[in-house]
Amino acid sequence: MIERLYIKNYLIIKEAEIELDRGLNILTGETGAGKSIILDALALILGERADYSKIKKDEDRLIVEGHFNFAENKTVQKVINDIFPDEESGNDNIILRRELNKKGSSRNFINDSPVNISDMKKFGDAIIDIHSQNEHQSLLNKETHIGILDNFSLKSEIIRKYLKSFTELKHLVNKYKELEAKKDELIKKRNFLDFELKEINNVNVTSGEDTELENELKRLENTEVISESTVNAIKLLYEDDANAGGLIKSAVKELSKITEYDQELKKIISDLENANILVKESSDFLISYLDKLNFDADRTEKVRNRLSDIVHLKKKYGLTLDELILKAENLQKEFNFADNFDFEIEKLLKEIETLRKEVFKIGNDISYLRKKGAVELAKNINKILNEVGLEGAEFKVNIEKIIGEKDDLLSSGSDKEFVRLSQNGFESVEFQIKINKGSDFTPLQKSASGGEISRIMLAIKTVLSEKDNIGILVFDEIDAGISGRIAQKTGKVLKALAASHQIICITHLPQIAAMSDRHFHVSKKEDKVRNETVASIKTLNEKEKITEVAKLLSGENITEASSKSAIELIKA
Repeated sequence: MIERLYIKNYLIIKEAEIELDRGLNILTGETGAGKSIILDALALILGERADYSKIKKDEDRLIVEGHFNFAENKTVQKVINDIFPDEESGNDNIILRRELNKKGSSRNFINDSPVNISDMKKFGDAIIDIHSQNEHQSLLNKETHIGILDNFSLKSEIIRKYLKSFTELKHLVNKYKELEAKKDELIKKRNFLDFELKEINNVNVTSGEDTELENELKRLENTEVISESTVNAIKLLYEDDANAGGLIKSAVKELSKITEYDQELKKIISDLENANILVKESSDFLISYLDKLNFDADRTEKVRNRLSDIVHLKKKYGLTLDELILKAENLQKEFNFADNFDFEIEKLLKEIETLRKEVFKIGNDISYLRKKGAVELAKNINKILNEVGLEGAEFKVNIEKIIGEKDDLLSSGSDKEFVRLSQNGFESVEFQIKINKGSDFTPLQKSASGGEISRIMLAIKTVLSEKDNIGILVFDEIDAGISGRIAQKTGKVLKALAASHQIICITHLPQIAAMSDRHFHVSKKEDKVRNETVASIKTLNEKEKITEVAKLLSGENITEASSKSAIELIKA
């Protein structure tokens, strides 16, 4: 439940703190006093889009903070664990905080830890349902009906299973359509693919071959220079009279005469002897290298021609050697595909057929559960409709198959009937009602008035609340278009719903306000010093509640009769 809501610098609310109760929390007040602002502020910490124009005039920062308690609510704990996987679970107290800065920045916190707005929305979706006049209008939209029915009838696992398979099927169907569209292009392209593939394969390059050939060609073309320098190096190292090896030996001989005077010279002698070994090994290598070195005109020509072919290919395609090898592999795949197009199409159609059967099987399971749920939903809603004064009304859920076509890959059936798959299965859903006995069932938008739509919405939410784990329900003027006896019946339904849920409700009706477990009055006044309008929120005691309900009955001039009626309503 929400235990406390703190609001600062939100439009005409300078600073307000609301201590909420379990059960039915009622907000009343004159139009424009700021009742809906409170619900907007609540929506803000539940992940709604930030509107920086809501920051109070002449203030830099807007703050909304909500304190929640979710003792033993596993759904909420799971969401918190998803958001903070590294933290220990088990904390029943959650604080949501959001700050908007006039510069256009926003900061979001859950239990003082910074979070993304998507995390706040994820949390908000798990804990609260907010129902407003706009949602009443959405009930008239047929497209929303299937979602409402499925929330009542289906478990999330079967929906996820269907969507996963349907998405895969759509992907295969789209792939098939793309291939069909490319058929002529692929056939034309086949000859070109064949030409490019043969051109690259004829050269038959290997990775790193161009670098190896360039190095070899340099050696072959410069054999004479290499030979001359190698001979000179051998002489200098070990063959000339004053060769490096001989000079090092002489140096060792001279130093050996004086080591008895300085022991540190032994290390130098050791280093020189090692150096002499390296000189000898280098000389031996060069002698061997020189023996193998010879100019081969035929080999030189072959290397030049091979290198020329590779360079030509690299320039033509603008690719490195490794990229050319990869291109050849891709060309081979494309060529194979073009060469076996009909086989690939046939293979894809078989995959589509197999998966389509699987999707239809899951769709049939959904259809069975949906039809079973539709009967139960209608039965339960009709019971509530009777309780809110729509005694002669009857609600039903109309389910129809989506008509498909023979050549449509998302359709299946016989010549008599083809049914088409969609994101929601192969059915459409529409809520229908007959307001009076003896009349025909018609869509909601053709039959129901504003007040009737409000009560139908309340009935749906009451029934759905028994199926979900959302413990907080918010109603923004769900009493629109009703009064008198009907309002009192609606209030009793809200009161009954508040036995298992925390409810926050804005109302103008005394019959509903009288049912409150905690009553808040929202008012506004002019601050002449600051030349501004400021809203305030007050928690009413029992006496103040009677006065407020009496005002809702008779206006500002409270009479003895209105006070008496208010007491009767509260005690009813």
